[in-house]
Amino acid sequence: MLSLCLTVSLVSSLVLSANRIYAQEPVQSDGVRSPEDYLRRPVGTDFKLADWPTVSDYYRQLADQSENVLLREVGKTTEGREFLIAVISSKTNLENLDEIKKQTSIVTDPRNRSDEEKQWAINEGKVVLFVTPTMHATEAAATEMGMQFAWQLATSQEEPFRSARENIVVVITPSLNPDGVDHVVQWYREHVFTPFEGTSMTKLYQYYTGHDNNRDWFMLTQAETRHLTGLMYQEWFPQILWDVHQQGNSRERFFVPPYRDPLNPNLDPGIVAGINVLGTRAVMDMQREGLNGIATGVSYDNWWNGGNRSVPARHNTIGILTEAASVKIASPVFQEETVLGDPLGQKKYQPSNSFIQPWPGGWWRLNDIVKYELSFGRSLLASINREPEFWLRNAMEAAERSIASGKAGGPRAWLITIENRDLHAVRRLADILMASGVEVSKADAEFVADGRTYPPGTLIIWRDQPYGNYVKDLFELQKFPEGRAPYDVSGWTIPLLMGVHRVTVNHDFQANVSLLPNSGASTTEFPGDKRLADPSASNALSSLDSSSWTKLVNSLQAGTEHRFVVKGANAGLILPGAKPEEDTLPIRSVPRIGVYAPWTGSMDEGWLRWVLDEFEIPFQTLRNETIRAGRLEDLVDVIIIPDVTKVQLNHGRKPEPSPPQFSEGLEPEGAIALERFVRQGGRVIAFDDASNWMIDLLQLPLVDVTEEKSAKEFSCPGSVLRSVFEEHPFTAGLPPDIAVYFAKSTAWRVKNKEELKDVELKPETVTTLLKYAPTRVLYSGYIAKEEIIHDQMAWAVCPYGEGDVHLFGFRPHYRAWSQATFSLLFRSIFFTADKK
Repeated sequence: MLSLCLTVSLVSSLVLSANRIYAQEPVQSDGVRSPEDYLRRPVGTDFKLADWPTVSDYYRQLADQSENVLLREVGKTTEGREFLIAVISSKTNLENLDEIKKQTSIVTDPRNRSDEEKQWAINEGKVVLFVTPTMHATEAAATEMGMQFAWQLATSQEEPFRSARENIVVVITPSLNPDGVDHVVQWYREHVFTPFEGTSMTKLYQYYTGHDNNRDWFMLTQAETRHLTGLMYQEWFPQILWDVHQQGNSRERFFVPPYRDPLNPNLDPGIVAGINVLGTRAVMDMQREGLNGIATGVSYDNWWNGGNRSVPARHNTIGILTEAASVKIASPVFQEETVLGDPLGQKKYQPSNSFIQPWPGGWWRLNDIVKYELSFGRSLLASINREPEFWLRNAMEAAERSIASGKAGGPRAWLITIENRDLHAVRRLADILMASGVEVSKADAEFVADGRTYPPGTLIIWRDQPYGNYVKDLFELQKFPEGRAPYDVSGWTIPLLMGVHRVTVNHDFQANVSLLPNSGASTTEFPGDKRLADPSASNALSSLDSSSWTKLVNSLQAGTEHRFVVKGANAGLILPGAKPEEDTLPIRSVPRIGVYAPWTGSMDEGWLRWVLDEFEIPFQTLRNETIRAGRLEDLVDVIIIPDVTKVQLNHGRKPEPSPPQFSEGLEPEGAIALERFVRQGGRVIAFDDASNWMIDLLQLPLVDVTEEKSAKEFSCPGSVLRSVFEEHPFTAGLPPDIAVYFAKSTAWRVKNKEELKDVELKPETVTTLLKYAPTRVLYSGYIAKEEIIHDQMAWAVCPYGEGDVHLFGFRPHYRAWSQATFSLLFRSIFFTADKK
């Protein structure tokens, strides 16, 4: 009882203190309801969160009540909720949005514009600022901060808001992840004031990606990503984007740019300087308001591509990331100064040029985050207000430099040649480029480039366009600078990962071209797999074209059996009919597939689901309790285990406090059930850490070479590597080598005689299907001590009892980037030796 009384007392005092912080905020302005009045509590109140219906309804009211706000539904989210934007500016500006958009389009693309038109766009135009709260739904403060920021911007007669309405058009997404807002709020409400308060959810807060939704900004797989991309590069062409986030709470209270090194050379210097100026000015403004614990130049680099602030920077848009120290969703935390770490990694928590005034410790609450974010927002508006023409001119000059760089020095263009056989991958590549505002052309006639002749239909992406640097960054091989090793992604060369052959042209050339009207027109003159034109291959499918796998599934479901050709001139073709032939593998039906999903919310499991759904391959989800119940052969033929750690596989959510129905892992009953499933004829496909777990479970004669003592200095946190195939029916028809994505991944060798003492399975029964290349393994990114994985296993299959196990040392579906290796996943699902 005493504990309960203390808890109630503490909660009451916390809520009251939160109320006092906002006591001086007006609740109405010119009849426009404030968020505080609407919510009937202060914004950022401890233990309280607004769900998506509440948030979206507030923005509707704001638009109804204020002449300075327009609300628009852009489309639907992944789960079908409304994806909204609020456009906030003066009434006059909102009445002239078409003209403002024309001006920003000239700023973004000044080609073929007169000096008078360009000057008009700068002098008369308005800066467009995008604000994107709550991409990561557990970083919950920004949702209500956005409501407060929108209301102040729409109604306040104070500066900087009053001038901002005249100088700026602000486009706010109430949330970049409305689905996640609802999921997180529901979970938090169910468990607040229980032992599970503030714990992580049991599923991803974005249906397929979870936190990885901030890794989708060049591949554009998710509905939300595509909505914002279309707004930015097809309609509004903003000069500045502010991406609002939270981070861990063990160090600084708030991060603002400048970012730390290294700096990607494809970023325009004016854009980088603009990022630095706005961030540095914000530090000064926030310090003057009494906010401390702000750090710059730590944690977040300016190298990698793929995030919501990094992709805009390659589109000549200033991309600003802020990161506030988190609370436990909406529950406050108390932290002594002695437990805080220095942002620069120094032994002592102390001031530095990057961390000028450390936070002294104490209570840290949701409304503290709101307060810091609002302060940054005011500083950002004030900086734009002081010289709006400067920011427009800065963006135009960046575009002009990008265009000029395509005419002198560096690549002139990139070609997608018609001999590419994965037509689905070519169309997907053209689609993501065009959706991102890149012009893709098609040759109308034969032409010569760098001494080689190319036929009509060849795709040409010219460098001398406003987003030419963006294409360069996607298409070139990344070479991570020497010095400190990267902690995450260091390479991402998209054509390699997608299996699309591209040619870099380094010298001027002439070609008669037409702009592609849509991505579907990109392959109309590509012959694809020429073997399909042979009358003997009637109704055949090419396993080299990704779309064939969807066609195969549909045909199998319609009752047509198939066979896969493993030798000869037609190796790699999938032929209809069940006629047995010596050099074919039968494909009789779609296997019953189960995808393991832990109660920890696995992002790799989510990406796996996306790939299977995208290619219309049916599956069911298997939870821990389903596997522990056994008799898996009654449910599925194939079980796929994504990259999940051994601890999570064995013990589930422990040691984190969790509701008991979600807490357990597979150990021991689930592990035993999986072993029995394989022994009795089932197939398990595992990736990365899960592969090592399966090796331990089945006592397979393999060793992860990246974990041996000799591999102490090995490092490859996120790079594109070269791998080579071994001759085998499962790899028939594939090219000699292929690019794979290695992200802290694994490689194996067979155990030696001494190590085989306690292993029943003979090493000669392990079949290697793919190895990391014996030399020149790095395509793009960074690797240290690469010889550790030279010529080591990347994909292997091991028989076990009546079944088998496919082990991938990497993730063939990695973030849906690595389309070239999707087919390896599909082959491991569909291909099997005929046991008749």
